[in-house]
Amino acid sequence: MKSHPSIGFWPLVWAQLWARPGVSLLNLTLLSLGLAAVAFVTLVSRQIEDGLQRDVQGIDLVVGAKGSPLQLMLAGVYHLDVPTGNIPLSALAAMRAQPLVREVIPMSLGDSVQGFRIVGTEAAYVAHYGAEVAPGQGRLWQKPLEAVLGVDVARQTGLGVGQHFAGAHGLGAGGTEHEDAPYTVVGLLPRTGTVLDRLVLTGL
Repeated sequence: MKSHPSIGFWPLVWAQLWARPGVSLLNLTLLSLGLAAVAFVTLVSRQIEDGLQRDVQGIDLVVGAKGSPLQLMLAGVYHLDVPTGNIPLSALAAMRAQPLVREVIPMSLGDSVQGFRIVGTEAAYVAHYGAEVAPGQGRLWQKPLEAVLGVDVARQTGLGVGQHFAGAHGLGAGGTEHEDAPYTVVGLLPRTGTVLDRLVLTGL
């Protein structure tokens, strides 16, 4: 009997690909799309995780009214939920008097503008994330009803330094506006990659 010469692996693969070019092209396209989808999901997941880590950096304890701890974290740190409520100023003073507490940054929530949350706080909240008002873009608030906008807020609302806006009751779009007490934009923050980008900041 005569033996047939052996065919190498790669020539066999090449011959198979060219035997059905349409199917081969479809398989390669689907494989490429699958790999691209996996890479995209991995990249987006990593960016989201990095963003969440930046938002929570340096925060050891979140204090608020009695309620769900998860809700308190989502509302007080990430600004993604309805807050559990305020605590008395006397409690704030008591925490600041604790020798083991290095810094306390108060904030008050409740209103919004075009879906962006208005946060009453102190300048230490901006400094906590290493941010400052962009050069030539105003300053931090110094008195009531002065506001500083994060970069996403300024871009999507079109508001700039010197312009006015009314806050709306509630933390979502569509609340009753407080037209009798308008805010004045006095500063704009540059992009920080943190929660500040999507907040309106004002005095406590």
